[in-house]
Amino acid sequence: MEARTTLNGTKWLIEPSFMGGYVLLINNFGKDGFHYSGYSFKTKEEANVYLDGVDERVKNAASFSPCTIPDNYYGVQGRYYGD
Repeated sequence: MEARTTLNGTKWLIEPSFMGGYVLLINNFGKDGFHYSGYSFKTKEEANVYLDGVDERVKNAASFSPCTIPDNYYGVQGRYYGD
């Protein structure tokens, strides 16, 4: 069993599966202990590569900037969705 924490603070366990291979167990910020994350791998290295990918997505998170919606966005001045 190998424990790891990703950059977003999520704790993971890489644990051998009873069917062979390895599974990822997740502990989302201390709620209800560890449970199956839905991911299984043939090797422990594949599981670590997946968690490296999680860290990359956290490091390179998409940024959004606010935008202004024009008054005639729906083709008629002052009409908004739901009018």
